[in-house]
Amino acid sequence: MNLEKRVKKVNLLRRNKIIPGVLFGKMIEPEAIQVDEKAFKEAFKKYGYTQTFEVTLGKKKHKIYIKDIQAHHLNPQRFLNVKLQKVMAGDIIKSNVPIVIIGKEELEKMNMVVQQLLDTVELEYEVSTVVTNITVDVTALTAGTVLNVSDLEIPEGLVVLESLDKVVLSISESRVEEETVEETEEESEEETE
Repeated sequence: MNLEKRVKKVNLLRRNKIIPGVLFGKMIEPEAIQVDEKAFKEAFKKYGYTQTFEVTLGKKKHKIYIKDIQAHHLNPQRFLNVKLQKVMAGDIIKSNVPIVIIGKEELEKMNMVVQQLLDTVELEYEVSTVVTNITVDVTALTAGTVLNVSDLEIPEGLVVLESLDKVVLSISESRVEEETVEETEEESEEETE
């Protein structure tokens, strides 16, 4: 991905589908930058907040990760500003890694409700580590199960920064059918009267 030094006003850049931002990190002075919106969105889709990748600014290459994105409050797909952090080999980064639930549909077919209360888990790891998400397979779980951060299977080399007793998800039985049956019985009684 190519970055350019920011020279134009922010509003003018955004109108031309260019995202303003800042590049900062070890061994460099913070620099106001701009990046093509389409190129940035492709990089974000591929690497997210969790993986490092290479960018070019002028004649220099930098290994970075996306530290933060400021999105429009009414349109989350419209990025207003980005923060890119330069990293070096051996550096440790902190990132909110997405939690992906597997098997939710299977439980829903059996009239169970999977309520996900935590979408990401904050982890710390070396920049060379490839992290995309943390998966949770719920297919073998039953109603009444509550999973905490401490129950997550975290790969070796990743350090959990989140509170271990924080609830990730809970599973309960669906009450929709019971309510429908009760309503039908009440309606029958009213008709009889």
